[in-house]
Parts: sequence; C-alpha cells; structure tokens
Amino acid sequence: MSLFLGPIHHWLYHKIRLQEELITTLAEREGARSGDSGKYETYVNRELRPLEELIDTDNIHGWLQARIHDAESRYAALVAAILKEDSGAKSRIEDEVFAFGASNAAPAEASPAEAYRFYGDNLVNGMPCDHVDRVTEQAEDHIAWILDQDLHGDFWIQAGQSPELYYALRLAEMRGMLSGTRLELLSPSEMSYVLKEKA
Repeated sequence: MSLFLGPIHHWLYHKIRLQEELITTLAEREGARSGDSGKYETYVNRELRPLEELIDTDNIHGWLQARIHDAESRYAALVAAILKEDSGAKSRIEDEVFAFGASNAAPAEASPAEAYRFYGDNLVNGMPCDHVDRVTEQAEDHIAWILDQDLHGDFWIQAGQSPELYYALRLAEMRGMLSGTRLELLSPSEMSYVLKEKA
C-alpha cells in the first residue's frame, strides 16, 4: 500500500466503519432488549472520525489491518456474549443482521455484477492484497464466486464460537443488502456464493 492516503484507504475505512455500525446496532438492540442499554457497550468502538484524523500515517497498512482485526474480534465477542446470555438468540441475531443489511441496501436496479461489487465495497474481507474473492462464473444474469481463504473463522474460534456462525450471519447481512432488488443470493457452501436474478 501507498505511504500516502489515497482512495483505496478511504474505501477500506468505509468498510471498517460499516462493520463498526453493525456492531453498534447489534449491541444497542440487544442491550435495549435486556433492559440495560449499556450492557454490551464494551464491544462498541465509537471512535469513527474521518480517516485522516485517526490514522497513523507512518504505518497506514498496519493501522488499517489492526482496525479490521479489532472490529472482527469485537463482533465475534459480542455475538458470543449475547449467546451466553441467551443460547436461543441465534435466529434473532440473524434477523437483526439482515435488517442492518437492508438498511444498507444495494441499489434496487443492481445487476448481479453490480451487486457483487457492492458487496466488495461494503463488507470487510481482509486487506485488498489478500485477494480473498475469486469469481468462478459470470454471465449477464448471474455471478458465482468463492472465498479462497477464511480470514474470519479464527476470530470466532477465539470467542468460543464456530466459523459457521459467522458465515450464517454474513449470509443474512448479504441477503438483507439485496432485499430491495430483483436478485437472490445462494450459498452452496459457507465459502461459496451464487448471485442471480430471481426466477
């Protein structure tokens, strides 16, 4: 990465901020539900000033990578804490994550390729140099891709949860983002996806 702030750094920070907003939304909703609005505040990072006010310009790549790891680990820890309080909360959390995705929806007229790019522009998936996504098939009415590596699972294992839970929540968020479109998202396995027009 460059030694100077450029569009790619702001693009990545946007994705981090959206992840932080998901954590905050989930923490606030679950806190309110429990009757203790601050119950999960420890998992929230409210320091979301503009990038140029926060970043260590002597270590741009390292700073961004650390922020991604921090957000990923707090998300896993938050979900683990909620499930510790209520072991049956998984479907409720999925619904909340879907609703968050719907509040950050892809454009209604997005094509499969455009929606795929929308995911890339909004979902944390490592650093750009990780090249996680690999398109395996593409046509006008669909696009398919796989994740060549799992950059998320370790955070969930460290939180005492399974990587499968992360991918279930990720799928809920992704489907929420499509809720206003004519598209649907299939996931033949937790690291493969098919985005296509609805029949």
